[in-house]
Amino acid sequence: MRKQVVMIALSIASLIATQAQEYKIKRANGKLKIDLPSVTIEGYNGNEIIFTSQSKKAEVDPKAEGLETINNSGYRDNSGLGISVVEKGNTIEVNEVTENQDIKILVPKGVIIAWYWNKVTAGAKAIFRNLENEIEIDSYDDSVRLENVTGPLAVRAVYGYVEVVFRSPVKGPVSISALHASIDVSIPVDTKAGIRLTNLHSPIMVSPDLKIELAKRTEELPNYTTIIEGKLNGGGTDFWLTAKFGKIYLRKTK
Repeated sequence: MRKQVVMIALSIASLIATQAQEYKIKRANGKLKIDLPSVTIEGYNGNEIIFTSQSKKAEVDPKAEGLETINNSGYRDNSGLGISVVEKGNTIEVNEVTENQDIKILVPKGVIIAWYWNKVTAGAKAIFRNLENEIEIDSYDDSVRLENVTGPLAVRAVYGYVEVVFRSPVKGPVSISALHASIDVSIPVDTKAGIRLTNLHSPIMVSPDLKIELAKRTEELPNYTTIIEGKLNGGGTDFWLTAKFGKIYLRKTK
């Protein structure tokens, strides 16, 4: 009996330790500039930016009451989540203070997103969902997945793969480039776009359901280079995908 009571107590303590912590800012527009390694950013119908820790809650240090953590870059944990959140005019800047934090951010759909992470973080991933405004991404090592987005979109990745699922209407321009990894993109078949797909050392694969009207090429290309240019549904917004050492997959959105 005593053993069962102890196990129940430990389970409750574990649950409490993993409960989400929140930090909120009342803001329905402007720009959110994020410099975090492991993050999920999700659009919703609201007027607050809500930061939630998905990391296991650390033990409370009673001696730290009333104090803030400061890292060697000078960022202060003013949120209680191991991150710095600072308003600068129409921009909110979010920076890492304590390492290995996993943060979820709920964002009103009118907010512009800019996410940058240029350090090595093995296995880290950035996820973006249900966003209807401009998104800018610059990733060194993280893999990036965007689900149910419309653009405009600019993505630059070095080692992490890029996966994007667009929904209608696709707002341009769209520019996605990856150096050492693949690009996998799904777009609605009714998208009106000017398509340019460039790959220097790997194949380009396109769904036959995307009826791209290919432009005639006049210049010769090296054998290792593939460039596909054309119009989808008569043309429209710029839609450019560029890879060097990874494949390009262009699919229709299911």
